[in-house]
This record gives sequence, C-alpha cells and structure tokens, in this order.
Amino acid sequence: MADRTPEAARPTPEPPPHVTAGLLDHLTATSLDEDYAHVSARRRSTGDAQGTRRPGLAGLVVLTVFGVLVATAAVQTSRNADESASSRASLVEQVQNRRAALQERQRTLRALQRGIAARRASQLAETQQGRVLQARLSRLGVQTGTVAARGPGIRVLVDDVPGTTDSREMVQAPDLQKLVNGLWQVGAEAVAINGQRLTAVSPIRDAGSAVTVNFTSLRRPYTVSAIGNRNTMPAQLLDTEGGQTWQTLKSLGLVFDVQPKESMVLPAAKPVSLRSAREPGRR
Repeated sequence: MADRTPEAARPTPEPPPHVTAGLLDHLTATSLDEDYAHVSARRRSTGDAQGTRRPGLAGLVVLTVFGVLVATAAVQTSRNADESASSRASLVEQVQNRRAALQERQRTLRALQRGIAARRASQLAETQQGRVLQARLSRLGVQTGTVAARGPGIRVLVDDVPGTTDSREMVQAPDLQKLVNGLWQVGAEAVAINGQRLTAVSPIRDAGSAVTVNFTSLRRPYTVSAIGNRNTMPAQLLDTEGGQTWQTLKSLGLVFDVQPKESMVLPAAKPVSLRSAREPGRR
C-alpha cells in the first residue's frame, strides 16, 4: 500500500553533524577517530604477528647496556655517599680539635692577663708614686669602663606594653639611648644595660626585633643600672629629656620603674682595640 502521507506532514530528516557543526569542530571531533580506524585496518591487513614480534638482538643489547649503566650508577652513588660521610666525619673532628685548641689558648691568655695585672699592682704598690698612679688608673678604668665598678645607685627597669605585638608599643634603641643620656646628665659614674657595660664607644642599636648593646643582642625586659647618688638621681632623672620621654611612654602602657640600690657591681666592658687613636707625640 502506497504511503499517502502528504509531503508537508512527513518529518524532515536531520542533516549530518558535519553540516550543522562548524568545520573546525567537526575536524577536531573526528580526526583522531579516523586515524585510529586507519591504523586498526592496517594492522588487520598485515597480521598480528608483526605487532607481537619479540625484540631482536639489538633490543637485547640495549637492555643489557641499560642494566650495566644502572648498576654502575648505583655503585658510584654508594661510593660517593661513603666518601661524603668520611669527609664530614673528618671535618667534624677537625672543628672539634680546633675548638679545643682555641679554648686552651683562651685559658692561657686569661691566666697571662691575670699574672700581668698582679705584677703591675705589686710593682706600683712598692712606691708612693706608684700608689698614686694606681689610684689614678683605677679612677680612669671606672670612667672608661675597662674595670668593674662597685657602689650605690639606681636600677631602672623598662619593658614593652604587656602582650603587645605593635612595634610602637615596644622599647626601641632610641628610647634606651635617651634614658642612658639622662643618667649621665644626673651624675652616673658607670652604666650598664642587662650586664653590658657602656663606654664612650658603646653602640645602642635596633637589629630587627631586638636591641643590641656592644654588638650583643639583649632580651627584654631591659635593666639599666647606674652607679651614683641613689638619693638624688631618681628625682633628677625625671627632669631630663630621657626621664620625660619615659614618663610619656609609661602613660602609654610601657613599663618604667626606678629603684634605688645600696650597692651594685657592674662588670668591666670588653676590651676595645684602637684603630685610629694614638698617644700624642707618636706616629
């Protein structure tokens, strides 16, 4: 029986994908499939024997050479590791020996320095002129920081705002500099910060988050010890620029506490080697 469906009522067949899709999309979607089909047909025409052929003599030679290279590399790596361990052990031993020798020489140096000081004191004490000279050397040593100092004074404790992480609420090197200058102004005869004796060439600097004195990093809180008149120095300090600065910092939450002390001992400063200064009259 003939199909009497009118032409307009029949469904219109959909065009092939390569007609509706763009040319570039069609090539991208079908190029790999066609290549795979071509290769598969070629394999079927030549047989599976060619695809499963075992490696010949050349392949065996390549595998053998590769195995030899791997074994050689492993042996060489093991030897290098042994040599590195031996070299490290040798270096550690040399460092330990040099350190022991350095410590022995430092002990010898300290013993010689003590002997020289004792002989000098003995020689100076034998005459009146020597005793006068010894007293003068002692005074100069206290003033320059080359000898330990003992006497009454005040101890100033300064610290950051408790629990702060803001650098503006922490003790900075300029704050300590102003405090030390104020102590010198009110008659301090010897000053130390956390045990670091200050001299005319002692630097007080910021180094990252730490404060350094005499090139030594200090930990907070900072204790500034000053030998002098313990009765007048606390009040006089507040009239100096340094004291007024710390009064302001204290109002912001920083710690500033002044305590008089009957007796304190400040250690001597580390010896300083002169580079430019010399005795008058000598070249």
